[in-house]
Amino acid sequence: MKYKHNILFCSLVGCMLWAGAVQAQSPLNVPEELSTLSTSSVKGEQLLKMPTTNFTNSLFGLLPGLTVLQGGGMDNASLNIRGLGSYNYPSVTYFIDGYQSDFILLSPSEIESITVLKDAAALAPFGMKGAHGIVWITTKRGAEGKPVVGVDFQTGVQMPTVLSKPLSATEYAQLYNEAYSNDAGAWTSFYNIPNDVKYNTDWYNKVLKKSALFDRQDVSIRGGSANTKYFVLLGHTGNSGLYASKNDDSHSSGRFDQYLVKANLDFSMLKIFEGNVNINGRIEDRKSPNYNEYKLWQNLASYPNIIYPAQNPNGSFPGTAIHPDNPYASIRALGIKTLHDRTLGANFNLKEKLDFITPGLYIQQGVSLSSWTRGTRIVSRDYTRMFNGVAQTTHRDSNYKVNDDWGTNQWNRLQFLLGAGYAREFGQNTFQTTVNYLQYVYNIDDNLNGKAGLNNNYAYQNIGGRVFYDWNKRVSAEFGFAFGGSDNYKKGNRFGFYHALSAAYQVFNEQHPSANANINRLKLRASVGTTGNDVYNEGRYLYERYYGSYGGGGFATGNDDPSWHSAIGLKYVPNERIFAEKAYKYNIGAEAKFFNKWDVMIDAFLNKHEGIITPDYSISSVFGATPPYKNIGKVTNRGFEVSTLYSNAAGKLTYSIGANASYAKNKIDYMAEYDASSESSAQTGRPIGTRFGYEATGFYDINDFDNNGNLLPSLPKPSFGNVAPGDVKYRDLNGDNRIDPADKTEIGKSYLPTLTYAGTINLGYEGFDLGVLVQGVQGREVNLLDDARQKTVAFENNGNVYAIAKNRWAYYPAQGIDTRNSAQYPRLSLLSNNNNTQPSSLWIKKANYLRVRYIEVGYSVPKRMLDEIGVSKLRIYVNAANPFTFSSLLTDYDLDPEVLSGYPALKSVTMGVSLKF
Repeated sequence: MKYKHNILFCSLVGCMLWAGAVQAQSPLNVPEELSTLSTSSVKGEQLLKMPTTNFTNSLFGLLPGLTVLQGGGMDNASLNIRGLGSYNYPSVTYFIDGYQSDFILLSPSEIESITVLKDAAALAPFGMKGAHGIVWITTKRGAEGKPVVGVDFQTGVQMPTVLSKPLSATEYAQLYNEAYSNDAGAWTSFYNIPNDVKYNTDWYNKVLKKSALFDRQDVSIRGGSANTKYFVLLGHTGNSGLYASKNDDSHSSGRFDQYLVKANLDFSMLKIFEGNVNINGRIEDRKSPNYNEYKLWQNLASYPNIIYPAQNPNGSFPGTAIHPDNPYASIRALGIKTLHDRTLGANFNLKEKLDFITPGLYIQQGVSLSSWTRGTRIVSRDYTRMFNGVAQTTHRDSNYKVNDDWGTNQWNRLQFLLGAGYAREFGQNTFQTTVNYLQYVYNIDDNLNGKAGLNNNYAYQNIGGRVFYDWNKRVSAEFGFAFGGSDNYKKGNRFGFYHALSAAYQVFNEQHPSANANINRLKLRASVGTTGNDVYNEGRYLYERYYGSYGGGGFATGNDDPSWHSAIGLKYVPNERIFAEKAYKYNIGAEAKFFNKWDVMIDAFLNKHEGIITPDYSISSVFGATPPYKNIGKVTNRGFEVSTLYSNAAGKLTYSIGANASYAKNKIDYMAEYDASSESSAQTGRPIGTRFGYEATGFYDINDFDNNGNLLPSLPKPSFGNVAPGDVKYRDLNGDNRIDPADKTEIGKSYLPTLTYAGTINLGYEGFDLGVLVQGVQGREVNLLDDARQKTVAFENNGNVYAIAKNRWAYYPAQGIDTRNSAQYPRLSLLSNNNNTQPSSLWIKKANYLRVRYIEVGYSVPKRMLDEIGVSKLRIYVNAANPFTFSSLLTDYDLDPEVLSGYPALKSVTMGVSLKF
């Protein structure tokens, strides 16, 4: 079968910017060695090594320059390209087969390749969509040759990577007694141990299964002739869910099923016309217990083991006024919620070769349509919260009732393109150019049939193009540009011009070899240019006047029973000159190959983002209104990427070793902040996401108080309330003998790592293969109060206690308790302690980690054995995903460094079969 992987380099991204599926034989494809762009790519088959229902969770460590942050076991990961360039936390933009889209339209099984576009040369033609990078995705296509049928099966189990559990009921009672005594001022036991410890309910064991089943089935067919090529895929991916509940019409274990169909058709006729039709459909069914899933995980973390059993002997479910929502009953006694999502998409593209006018001239047209609809069915009931034979709340048993809400959440997207291009070679000169016009409309109908229906429309236009020139396969240069506009801004101020210039010099290649035979290729490249960003998460149409409830003002109506009505006021001062953020991007890079075995690529970049939309808090508060949003924010972001791959063979053994690292660090140059209490708490001049708070210096000791329990006058007095021995002590930075906001300073780094790295090993020997990927991050910190509060603050809101509290400050010598010299955690209390829960360095922890992303062992049956049964390929494999994690956060606090709370990240063990015939 004649088939080459699609190329995604240089003017391919521009010349075929909106042209849908890209053909490997297209004359507009610029070979990789001539590319002037900074990109990184991965083949789709690599994504299948991470069993997941969303491809974003399979990108860890595969693409230099791309930072992937896990959102949770069943959630999508968030992606950042070359770190953060704005404190508005923008997201990357996705293009699928040439059109802007959403990653929810994709399954890993249908992806041919993923390319990350990183520098101005790659991004300038995207106009207002390029400032924060683009993920460019191509799906699998047909190939000339007889039909080839592919069948893939994969099944196994998935389980939490880490499941942090609280202390046992006995340990809970022991520490509860200590906290009770601290509040009383003398040792006093609340629990008589062991007599009062009647229950030790492991809520995690009751609510969760030890593992969930994962399964994937794909059937594809690929083939075609010289004029027609096709690829069709039918697939299913499922996860049985972790909840320990049966699956029927009124219960669910949290099952997820995804069904997809993909059909790509390419055709040509009359030596003039080339075109393609791409159709995809996807159905997702999510079934879960009829209880807020976020709150369920909160309850699992916070409900103590000691309170009551999971179920009463008579089958009823216990509950109390303090702990009303029994976690076990939440998954078994409240019913089921079903979400049914349907996604449809279609692209139609046509290209006319106009060689009869002049060789290399063409025009092209395309249209893309996509839509998503969600239907919801809730089968609900309630139950009586019984404890000691008495109903504890007003909840009562009820019959099941059904509530259907189909098709009231939906969106649709429509895109049109018109383009023209020209490609020609003149001796040693190669010239290519293109220009494309795109019209984009995105409509969201949220609760279309509901009482509070919203109708949000997004639209933009873009004219983007490139001019590429190469001389003698030695010197390449390219100019990219875009003139784009967005409806986010006022008429007359909607369009901007963006441009980039890039060049590459082939120091050594096949046409120009080095005198040193060990240097096979060396290319130097550089780019400079501008791109834009029209997405601001806090709102749109900032040039318009918006009114809303105005805090602090209002009026009353009525005499006997008056009602208060809030005043209506201007939400902020409009700014008619508001416009898109602009990014100035600079990049230099080098690519080399040594010994015909060792590839190396290095990039260094500098991005300066200006005009970031920011509330102008530099205006005095006596102005009397919320200040306008302005294009005044500035951020500088810089870093580098390094990737290398060494491939060789020793007899029958083939092997490759690869590694990559990406470093990015930013600084806010200007943010228009409120007047900071001190320079030490200003965000300007610091990285985005810098954590501010108080510098903890230890804990108050007995000697810090007089005989009446009052803090000594020589010590700074906290403004958060009274303190006692064992409470957190903070540094008085400004020396005014008070601890207040004026003493806040930088205490921790951002959640986004500055360094991400990965390493791969692949071995092959007589049909056997082994693949390993490890990935890690450095320079990332978390605040336990923000990211794992219920597992950190003991007894808060009648909550639980975890192992971290064992290191508390305590002094009861009569009971043999004295931890004053070793304490790393404040004294325990059953009361709210505002002093100890201030944002401070005490709660900032390093979240660096090294995680083995997968280990896969496979065996491919020799072809001579398969020919007899008509099979061209048969591979059997076993895969372990996320099997090992190394992190101080895991070792010291039993917390997953990526997902500290909520639905956990998952590890898995699966086996699969892949065959073609």
